[in-house]
Amino acid sequence: MNFEIRRYTPDKADAWNAFVAASKNGTFLFDRRYMDYHSDRFRDHSLMVYRRGKLYALLPANEHPDGLLESHGGLTYGGLVMDRHCTGAGVTETMRQLCDYLRDSGFQRVIYKPTPWIYHQLSAEEDLYALFAVCNAKIIARGLSAVIFRDHRADWYRIRLMGRKRAEAKGIVVEETKDLAPFWDILTNNLKAKYHLMPVHSLAEIELLRSRFPSQIRLFTASLNGRVLAGTLLYVTPQVVHSQYIAASPEGKDCHALDLLFAGVIEQALQTHPYFDFGISTERDGDYLNEQLAYQKEGFGARGLCYDHYEWSL
Repeated sequence: MNFEIRRYTPDKADAWNAFVAASKNGTFLFDRRYMDYHSDRFRDHSLMVYRRGKLYALLPANEHPDGLLESHGGLTYGGLVMDRHCTGAGVTETMRQLCDYLRDSGFQRVIYKPTPWIYHQLSAEEDLYALFAVCNAKIIARGLSAVIFRDHRADWYRIRLMGRKRAEAKGIVVEETKDLAPFWDILTNNLKAKYHLMPVHSLAEIELLRSRFPSQIRLFTASLNGRVLAGTLLYVTPQVVHSQYIAASPEGKDCHALDLLFAGVIEQALQTHPYFDFGISTERDGDYLNEQLAYQKEGFGARGLCYDHYEWSL
């Protein structure tokens, strides 16, 4: 099988986005309207793979000055975005020819972040086989997320159930809102106080992205007497509702606002999607497990799912 590999250019945005929408493992994070919001921070080197003149696969990626290609440094996950007709043999050969292209282009190594299987609309782990059979890739990082399966749920912990009742008794109200600013203040204050960090997205950036993807980026908050006490920003994909950000103010924590918030959010999400993903509870590429954070998520009935990063030399 012969493939033609071309570097992505902005004039191909419509073709790229149409392919993502029809792929078996793409999400809106691979849409160029999402990817390109931080194009000033990453030198894009995304690739488009053609077979017999038709798009066969995409690789969202960026390059580094030291000869590294990363897929993609600005995204939670990446890897090959595949056509529904991709096969094991086809993807294996695709990876072989991608390695040849990258080697000829002067790259020395690759970091590859495959899309976790719960996000696939059709089984799409051909790339994982190719990483083993062609690339001799090694896992260099592993994040532990917490996921609820709609059809096989674990019970809530008693502490979460009690917290929900206390929040209900206080009259806390859970609702969807378009006003991101109060929640972003809580999120920013928490990250500064605990980790001396800022959110990955600024308020202006997340407002821009939500304006582009209003059905996929949604904010739910828990409020008392009009004051936002807690919230979660959701990323909605075809298979998964993912909690991209979670935060509660000191008052919100005292009132157990998140327990009531997630009681409603999870139930609503699982009516339309088979999986609810809380996101990872690990730090430093998986070397450290934040046990308190993991315990909170597991208290809602979530259990472990790995987000892996692979590396190989060319």
